[in-house]
Amino acid sequence: MGVAMAISITVITTANRARRFLQTEVARIEPILDSFRRSGQLFSGKPLIIGAERQTEVFAAASIACVEIETDHDLSEHFPSHPDLVLMAMTPAQRALPFTGGLEGEHFKARIDFFFTGGHVLYTSAEGVRRAALADRLMNLTGLLERQTIIYHLPQGGIGLMNPHAMTRFVISPGVPDLPRDAWVAEAS
Repeated sequence: MGVAMAISITVITTANRARRFLQTEVARIEPILDSFRRSGQLFSGKPLIIGAERQTEVFAAASIACVEIETDHDLSEHFPSHPDLVLMAMTPAQRALPFTGGLEGEHFKARIDFFFTGGHVLYTSAEGVRRAALADRLMNLTGLLERQTIIYHLPQGGIGLMNPHAMTRFVISPGVPDLPRDAWVAEAS
């Protein structure tokens, strides 16, 4: 990483507050990025501590909805990949446009809106490969809430991490064609 680099870190809490931090020193960025190799542990109970000369902030893991790392550098080597599902945060302009999605062969495209304790909402577009077996597709539907961390891409460059334990629900549009047998079928009003 011999080129100039900066990262902007945004911590969004379950109180629906966003705290922003900036780091421009490569020697200090590298340990931050290396910690994301263990991103599955970010929300596991240990507090997130962000400190500098002027102040140190300590975030309770359970109170973090999302952490976003903005940068124009490729961060893929620092995060585990999930090629079966790629999430991209939507800009307000993208959200204002009508969304078209659905199934095309073995590929799907959907809009997924994630709702968190405290009112934060993250709007994403999702693309991936549809699993062949119905059981696998149903596992993918409920499995998001069982993950330690959900990774998404930022439209301005960078990566975000969602805390599924701070999530209250998510909405998939268009609706999922293969629902579990015990799902309730009813339209939102």
